[in-house]
Amino acid sequence: MAHKYKPIPLPNGDVDFLPILQVQISSGSVTSTPFEVIVDSGSGKCLFNGDCGRAVGIKDITNGVHDKIGGIVPGADIDIYAHEVRLIVGADNFRITAYFSNQLPLPGLLGRTGFFDKFFVTFDPAACALDLRRFHGHN
Repeated sequence: MAHKYKPIPLPNGDVDFLPILQVQISSGSVTSTPFEVIVDSGSGKCLFNGDCGRAVGIKDITNGVHDKIGGIVPGADIDIYAHEVRLIVGADNFRITAYFSNQLPLPGLLGRTGFFDKFFVTFDPAACALDLRRFHGHN
């Protein structure tokens, strides 16, 4: 499936184009409404804002396995908490370990573990396009 990069206005008046996908997550019988996340080959994990976890019934995200990650908020590590969820990308639906943080300043990032290990991902900045093809046999 091919997706166009999304134009994002910058404070200086310029525009950047980011690889953004609309996804959903689910936990138990609760599925989120669709929301936009950044496809980020620099992120080792799939990260989501704590509000996304609460929206699917994870009442206290801090009950998950705790870790810290740097590089998202300049000069600071943020606390992240692991929870098993299902990630829904278009017609694909699979279980991942997602990490939630109340300190994440955006809805989410799709990283190497949980996303890039499920799809062949091609970035084409010249065409401002993102192409995804699902690996066969991954759940």
